[in-house]
Amino acid sequence: MTSIDPVARVARSRRRTVLGVVGLIVALATLYVTVIALYASGSEVVSRGDDAVPPGAISLALTPEKMDASTDRLTVSLLPKQADGGEYTDGVVVDKPFYVLVSAAAGSTVARYDPSALVAPSEVSFVMDGAIEQWPFDHYRVRSYVVAAVDDADGETVPLPTAVTVSGRGVSGWDITMSESDAGSGLIAVEFSASRSGATIAFGIVLLTLMVIIPTLVLVVAIAVLRGRRKVEVTALGWMGAMLFATIPLRNFLPGSPPIGSWIDYLIVLWVLAALVAGLVVFVIAWWRRGPA
Repeated sequence: MTSIDPVARVARSRRRTVLGVVGLIVALATLYVTVIALYASGSEVVSRGDDAVPPGAISLALTPEKMDASTDRLTVSLLPKQADGGEYTDGVVVDKPFYVLVSAAAGSTVARYDPSALVAPSEVSFVMDGAIEQWPFDHYRVRSYVVAAVDDADGETVPLPTAVTVSGRGVSGWDITMSESDAGSGLIAVEFSASRSGATIAFGIVLLTLMVIIPTLVLVVAIAVLRGRRKVEVTALGWMGAMLFATIPLRNFLPGSPPIGSWIDYLIVLWVLAALVAGLVVFVIAWWRRGPA
């Protein structure tokens, strides 16, 4: 049998260690740059409709202001505009009375604009369809119908030529998409979709990964002590207990505040707690068997 040179074996071991450390540093640096880049890109508001406003039409500019996943509400600011020479508004003051009808909204669905009044934005809250329990991959959607209209001499509602645009940088932590189409009878169908931004998803995945690493380290230490590869140190029990109680604050630190009972609790958090308790049990067994009397 050929014997392995001890020097070569040590050199090979050091080379593997160096490569492992370099690989770990590169992976951490890549992860760091990715999270920062996603955060720097910010949240987006994307319009999939035609932003061209027909001449003489009233343009309804919708600006997302707030997304509350816990109540399934998307709050937008509605501001009617009209090009120069418009009949109903010059963009600053209302010339002739009109109103805007909005469906699928919580609260009032009519925004009225009286003559000589300043054109001020109206706040509209849409009721979204989604499930926050699917965090961070929860997705919300709502379909609404909007139109600017006036009342004729007989009190009948007469739709005005209406166009819808979306503006604004976006809501922090969310990517929002708006699409609009002609629904007939003068109505404009507007569909909003909201999903977590890439930065929010990356933040949550990194935090959940750190939560998984904690019980892994606890189990490694506990099993090593049980097998006699490390001596029993009772002070390690305090460290393990601290890791157990630190799990809940970490879970509550997740962006977007997913409610208790979300799928991540069943998939990750519950088993993180179980693994930490198992590590404590293993360490106590090792202490009972091998600890000093």
